[in-house]
Amino acid sequence: MKTQPDSHPAAARRILEDAAVKPTRARLALLGLLLREHTPLLHEEIHARLKPSGINRVTLYRALQCFVDAGIVHRIEAGDRLWRFAVCHGIHRGHCHPHFTCRICGRVECLSQCIMPVVESGIPGYQIEEQELYLRGICASCAS
Repeated sequence: MKTQPDSHPAAARRILEDAAVKPTRARLALLGLLLREHTPLLHEEIHARLKPSGINRVTLYRALQCFVDAGIVHRIEAGDRLWRFAVCHGIHRGHCHPHFTCRICGRVECLSQCIMPVVESGIPGYQIEEQELYLRGICASCAS
């Protein structure tokens, strides 16, 4: 399946500019893909979809890291030691929602409609920089 890198050009450009990230062709293509997806994607999945655009693995890796550092994208590790990437759709840097993994099909989803409370550290000298909550079970597709 060929991915059109410019399916969300205006939104991708605006997000990158708001985050003070240079909107290169590769970054616009990557962010456009992530904006279209409704599920976090593995590096391999992203590379396969963007391969027709000529974006190599190193450029993709660097762009993903840039997006994570800028708070545009968050990384999800769902217990299988593989990173998945999804666009952050919230007011918090990073993410503040749980992730669901289906034990049958393995699909990982951001549950953006479930907002987690921000936990403040009650321990002197500690700063919480990130919080994660993972839920496992059976997705709606597998349950039907």
